[in-house]
Amino acid sequence: MVKRVLQAVPILVGISLVTFILLQLTPGGPTAAYRGIANVTGEDLARIEAELGFDKPIFIQYFSWLGKFVQGNWGISFVARVPVFGLIMERLPATLLLMASGITVSLLLAIPLGLLAAIKRDTWVDHVLTFASFVGLSIPVFWLGLMLIIVFSVWLGWFPTGGMGPPGEEIGVMTRIKYLTLPTVAVSMVSLSFFTRYLRASMIETMDEDYMRFNKARGLPPMRRYMKHAFRNAGIPFVTVVAIHIPEFLVGALVVETIFTWPGTGRLFWDSAVRFDYPVLMGILVLGSLMVLASNLLADVLYAKLDPRVRFD
Repeated sequence: MVKRVLQAVPILVGISLVTFILLQLTPGGPTAAYRGIANVTGEDLARIEAELGFDKPIFIQYFSWLGKFVQGNWGISFVARVPVFGLIMERLPATLLLMASGITVSLLLAIPLGLLAAIKRDTWVDHVLTFASFVGLSIPVFWLGLMLIIVFSVWLGWFPTGGMGPPGEEIGVMTRIKYLTLPTVAVSMVSLSFFTRYLRASMIETMDEDYMRFNKARGLPPMRRYMKHAFRNAGIPFVTVVAIHIPEFLVGALVVETIFTWPGTGRLFWDSAVRFDYPVLMGILVLGSLMVLASNLLADVLYAKLDPRVRFD
């Protein structure tokens, strides 16, 4: 694990460097938020660039930002005029809640559906689940979110259209679940379909092994063969795929939080992109990259833990 962490450090530095350069090269540059304002002149822009250090070479800017970043100073938001670290940490719990609920729902549904599709392969049950999985993989998240709002919020009135709870009121557990339901469905649909398809394929491959035919010849009950022997081995790659797939929920949260006005880092990223708030964008992008590297490390550790034969050098 220590070796993997050390290997991740230069990768994270490289990702942050590329991200920093790309943000600097966007039209308008880091001071785009100040352009077009009537009271801001060319001299004012030059003064702002000098105060923020944007008049220096790009690599000097980057290493200056990197030195402050590792010390916990992620810069100051151009729009909110508050530290970026505190602004992101304030929104992060909402995103983590949405991600956790999406992962939970995906696994609770994908595992039994994947097992059922594998056990009933080439039957009408398998065909129906396969068709539903392909539909779930094909539906754009933004379209699904809008349809959920139109049907269940506007037409039926069962769920609120957005937010985390009624403003100015104490939010209970049931109220939180009510506000969380539609965003969770939207963010988990693609992952649910993908997990179901992957587990089905992994189970079918395992069930065709010689030791599974031997267990059947021994007279073991079907459920014992499927759950104790087949699922135990098919679950090893499935667990690693789930761990690697965790950052996908962060990507989905960007769209879902924008549609449902969920006050997380995804919505913050969108608002910052519209307002050219570069320090906030940089902080969220690096945080997302860190989550991707952490999920890959988690996948490696889980794979080695579940299968003692595997050792990563």
